[in-house]
Amino acid sequence: MNNHIVVINSPKYNRDIYFRRFVEQIRQNKMHRKTPVVLLNTDYPDGLPSSLTGLGIHLVQGHGNHEDDFRRANLEGAENILILAKDEYMEDSDSLCFDLCYRMKEHGLAYRVIVECVEDENRIRMKKLGVKSVIRPIRSYPEILVRAMESPGSELIIEDMFTHDKDHFVRYPLWLEGDCWRDVVAAMMMSNIGTPLACIGKGGEVNIHPAADERVFGQSLIILVKTEYIPSEKEVQEAFRKFNSSDMSA
Repeated sequence: MNNHIVVINSPKYNRDIYFRRFVEQIRQNKMHRKTPVVLLNTDYPDGLPSSLTGLGIHLVQGHGNHEDDFRRANLEGAENILILAKDEYMEDSDSLCFDLCYRMKEHGLAYRVIVECVEDENRIRMKKLGVKSVIRPIRSYPEILVRAMESPGSELIIEDMFTHDKDHFVRYPLWLEGDCWRDVVAAMMMSNIGTPLACIGKGGEVNIHPAADERVFGQSLIILVKTEYIPSEKEVQEAFRKFNSSDMSA
């Protein structure tokens, strides 16, 4: 087996559901419709259930830090190697993940590795090993791992949305009557407010990432803002009025 995806370890809870959603997301990309997925763990002593084997998932019983298991899963030939935290709430999981990453580095495979890290302070140690990406375990969204494989870097943007560390979403009231979406975005960005990502319609529906030339009707905006500076509602409304006034005068 070559150019396959290897997932080392498995979630502590609901692993069947997690792996099913993970592979279903992978299969949505036409480049990976038939890519084999190999699970390397010891959590299925009786083999995989049919719900997983039917998705093209294969099992190798073993550990990623044992050379025999390493060869049986053909990690040398894998396109992507994903290392999951054994327990997403226990810092001890990072020790095992670090050991696995170090072994991948010894084999010259670290650049293919996406690894989960429970404690943020351990991220730097793992990154120094040359892995592709280090992310938090987010069990409800295995799609994040898929994004890390397909669009490296995008997983960090998604992960950032779950916290208030750097950026987060804020809803601001703003009445829109058929305004061009690109003008709404320009007004906010030119005033250093943030980046509008969605419009809330007058009936409460959410219009996410409208087309640039779409005319939007709504009552509110969802804006991505910096945590260190959160604009007020008045600033948002003034920024929009200022842009409209300057646009009309031009």
